[in-house]
Amino acid sequence: MEDRVKIDPELCTGCGVCAMMCPRQILEVDADTGLCKVTDQSKCDLLGGCEFQCPTGAISVRRPAVSR
Repeated sequence: MEDRVKIDPELCTGCGVCAMMCPRQILEVDADTGLCKVTDQSKCDLLGGCEFQCPTGAISVRRPAVSR
């Protein structure tokens, strides 16, 4: 399965806004790197709050294509 949430380490500042916005609590700031990381891709609801609130644009949420 392809990652639903991707974090660009070059853009992430480790501010933690994404972790605060995630209702499923699948994002956290890694103590070793100081950057945000996804703890469980399968629990992501694809709401996108983390993506929209990230001040540096480091997060992208991949939503499945909707067929009509």
